[in-house]
Amino acid sequence: MKRPLEPGLLKLFRYFSLIGLLYFSARWVYEDVSVPRTALIAFQSLYYVIIHGLLFLSLSFPWLESKLKDKYFPLVLIIYTLAMVGGSWLYLLEPSRGITHFISQSYSLVPILIVPVVFIAWQYHFHIVLIYTVVTNLSDFIITFLILGHFSLDTLPLFTLPVVRAFAFALVGFVVNQLNEKQRDQKHKLVLANMQLGQYANTLESLATSRERKRLARELHDTLAHTLSGISVNLEALKTMLPAEELEAASMLDNSLSAARSGLDGTRRALNDLRAQPLEDLGLELALQGMVESLVERQALLADIRIANLVQILPPNVEQAFYRIAQEALENVSIHASPSKISFRLQEEDNMVSMEIRDNGVGFDTQSQVNTSRYGLKGVRERATSIGADLTVLSRPGEGTTVRLVWERFL
Repeated sequence: MKRPLEPGLLKLFRYFSLIGLLYFSARWVYEDVSVPRTALIAFQSLYYVIIHGLLFLSLSFPWLESKLKDKYFPLVLIIYTLAMVGGSWLYLLEPSRGITHFISQSYSLVPILIVPVVFIAWQYHFHIVLIYTVVTNLSDFIITFLILGHFSLDTLPLFTLPVVRAFAFALVGFVVNQLNEKQRDQKHKLVLANMQLGQYANTLESLATSRERKRLARELHDTLAHTLSGISVNLEALKTMLPAEELEAASMLDNSLSAARSGLDGTRRALNDLRAQPLEDLGLELALQGMVESLVERQALLADIRIANLVQILPPNVEQAFYRIAQEALENVSIHASPSKISFRLQEEDNMVSMEIRDNGVGFDTQSQVNTSRYGLKGVRERATSIGADLTVLSRPGEGTTVRLVWERFL
């Protein structure tokens, strides 16, 4: 998985390129006035100045970053590494080359070459650090061999120098990489903790809402419903006592009785909406099982129902989404699919809660706008998105339908 670029890394790389430019410029001027050198050695010093100047320029243009996007930083690192390795190989063109001068030059580059090790370890996995370490130090090992022309016990200490430097690079990279991995892990845990707090807040809000709904249901039942029921009974009794010739009064009485009954029906519907639903009464597992068994009994279907107990209860908004999505999917099975068999799964594994509803019915074309609207997929997808779950709907005409919902528990 690609990692997003660490904040501030490009800015630090730009500062490094400027420091490298100043470092090699100062070294170039110093060697020019104090150290005898050939034209090639002078060009090599100028080469490093040019490389860091170009690096600074390439890191100073935002349009280049926007054009290359996620390839920008690794591409700059690769080109810079190859350019620095190529600078070392220029020394082989020097006729009067000597191993002592080369080793001196090589170790003067250590402060510069070790900084990209930190950047790579900060951004990438440790194996990328190893690749950079091998490329930069194996190059010096080969150049040492080409200068000496042979390998013996006398020259062995010279060949161990690139190995020691490689070990130092790898050690620095490992330490930085481990520190940054721990930092990433802490950030991830912090994000999960914040999401968990958000879920707890939703849970408390849902509990408060549920208590208020129950309180309102009791109030409506004990006051308005009883009052309207009493009025209806009294009006019915009054109607029987009214003389037959009082037609106008009878009509007004009928209208009043109809209004009272209508109000009582409306109150009962409101009470039914406010009272606890099967999800609240039974919990998600039993509520889903009851829903599926009810469909199987009504439609006389063959069924394979496997509902495992969840490790912990889900947040109320997540339970509600699972329940409503299952309700919509089963409703589609009942109305549209005409299946002979249905399979229902609910399980939790590795903090992943999954629900799958599969039928062998007529199926439909998921790309068709008509069928998408007909099967209510838009509303189902919106419910899944609202809880951060992944919803997959697989179907083809004549091949049945599979609805799969997967939600990750942030604990």
